[in-house]
Amino acid sequence: MELKKYIPFLLLVGLIIFLIPYSIPLVLALLTAVLLEPFVKLLIRSFSLKRVWSVAITFTLFLALMALGCYWAVTTLVVQIIEITEQLPEYAQYIFENVEALIFQLQQYYQEIPPEYVSTIQDALNDLRQFSVDFLSNIANGLVGFLTAVPVLLIKLLIYLVSLFLISLDLPKIHAGFLNMFSEEAKEKVQLVLKQLSFAFVGFLRAQVILSFLTFIIAWVGLLILDVKYALLLSLLIVLVDILPILGTGSFLVPWALYNLYVGDQRLAIGLLVLFLLITIFRRIIEPKILGSSLGISALSALASLYIGFALLGIVGLIIGPALVIIIKSLVKAGFLNVKIDF
Repeated sequence: MELKKYIPFLLLVGLIIFLIPYSIPLVLALLTAVLLEPFVKLLIRSFSLKRVWSVAITFTLFLALMALGCYWAVTTLVVQIIEITEQLPEYAQYIFENVEALIFQLQQYYQEIPPEYVSTIQDALNDLRQFSVDFLSNIANGLVGFLTAVPVLLIKLLIYLVSLFLISLDLPKIHAGFLNMFSEEAKEKVQLVLKQLSFAFVGFLRAQVILSFLTFIIAWVGLLILDVKYALLLSLLIVLVDILPILGTGSFLVPWALYNLYVGDQRLAIGLLVLFLLITIFRRIIEPKILGSSLGISALSALASLYIGFALLGIVGLIIGPALVIIIKSLVKAGFLNVKIDF
């Protein structure tokens, strides 16, 4: 009989989980509204504004920041991307010439190489050539695909912005409606858990922004010292691959360093490897402390959850590990988990 009481709630949770992949703009709007809510409340308390005006001011400032970011991206990043795209054929030709030179050198030594290795080397070089062609083709197809997807992205962006304003306006009602699903006894505990999770969510995003910003600064300064062209764009790419699961700064910097070592630019190759080590060491030292202070858990708990999560689940565990610690801590604080050992 006890289980029947939870069936409607479980069905609702299952329906929400099922619909999330089809509601990404709405989910992002909800998360953004939660992030902007402290500023909305600050305006209401400081200037005695009605909520509609506070939300309107916050939404306008958010749009202004988005517009400034887009303007900077268009005037800086897009220009550099176009320049790099225009030079891709030249880079491809340079790579092909080096591959051809390598093949010619190897052909001179074919008589000294055991026959069983000759076909392997030829296959490897052919695969390298095909990979280069496919890579450039994928870049071109990706650009075309992005251009064709722009109208759909604009529609989703419009839905996101409209949803953000409406959700921000009704966020207290949404919050109250969710709490009304629970009994009075459970409502306080649920509210405490939501408060803890909201604090942790904001703290996690703040920690990731701080870590990404510091990584960007280190990468940018390092590339400027190495006198690398398009240092700004490449620093952003380093941060991007560092954020994405499975990838990391090594997946960008190490192949780049090996390529420069192959073409004879030892200074740049060594510099890129040193930059990779600096970023890796810096993140491993500072990440537990920043995550711990931002999430409200100790640095030891953050370090342990990061290590165990990574050991069990790989890169994804770096996110799931601290998240589980936060959820368990919130449930314990709310009284949902009350473990006592009695002999």
